[in-house]
Amino acid sequence: MSDQKKSIFDNPLAFLAASYPYMLIVLLGIGIYYVRNLGQVNENSLPARMFDSTTIVAELPVADAAILKAVDAEMIKKPSDELIAKGKEIYSTNCASCHGADGKGDGVAGAALNPKPRNFHQEKGWTNGNDIFNMWKTLQEGITANGMAAYDVLPADQRLGLIHYIRNNFMTNPPAVTDANIKQMEDKYQLTKGTFKPGTIPVKGAVAIITKDNSASIKKLDELIKTIDAKGKKDPGAALFLSVVHDKKLALSALSKNQEWKDGSDALLKFVKKNIEFNGFKYKLFSLSEDELDNLFSFLKSSL
Repeated sequence: MSDQKKSIFDNPLAFLAASYPYMLIVLLGIGIYYVRNLGQVNENSLPARMFDSTTIVAELPVADAAILKAVDAEMIKKPSDELIAKGKEIYSTNCASCHGADGKGDGVAGAALNPKPRNFHQEKGWTNGNDIFNMWKTLQEGITANGMAAYDVLPADQRLGLIHYIRNNFMTNPPAVTDANIKQMEDKYQLTKGTFKPGTIPVKGAVAIITKDNSASIKKLDELIKTIDAKGKKDPGAALFLSVVHDKKLALSALSKNQEWKDGSDALLKFVKKNIEFNGFKYKLFSLSEDELDNLFSFLKSSL
């Protein structure tokens, strides 16, 4: 071994000093590569952003409750072109995202589902069966285990149009509609009686009504408290009330929302005792004499 090599191994500092320029060049090269590819590195480190459709807020229109159009045996057996066209519209709006535009179960929204959405072209493997009764059952009740939502909110004729659109356009050999199927549907779902649709009101409208009602109640309580404070010791009933509550508004609010206590002074004690920690009353109420309790009850009943 040469004297130069011996001196490097005998003296580690000399070895490090000799290799330092090479290490510096390597680190510099890594730094240049990182800076040049910084955008790609950041892009690969960020998770994909998916649009959350649950953040969409849609106001319901004002609508009265109603009995929607019923269906009959003739509509079930021989749907009109108009009914099937409506079914196509509903399928495009509500079903294609999971089941695919061609009914092959390849919709974008169903990609992450397990099991996959139904491929209507396949004759086997239907959870509820592919006859018209079981297709109706699926729309009416849904299949929770498979991620299939119920569509019982759709009027009966629209659900029927949807079923016939799927049968006519996607299913290779749909089972015939029999009288037995129709009887099953009528016995279980009473299609000839129509579909009840509950009334709706926009959230803002509902909040406005509730706020208005609450405002009126609060105003009434505030006025009553002013009256009680004004009477003070001049009215024995008012004085007793002030002595047995620690929160006047809370106590009066609890009494105004429940009428059980109005059956008598014993009922008043029973009502207050059930939830005394939260109804604004003090335990002092239970130390009143019988006459004082009767006086307090008469005052509260006449005031509320």
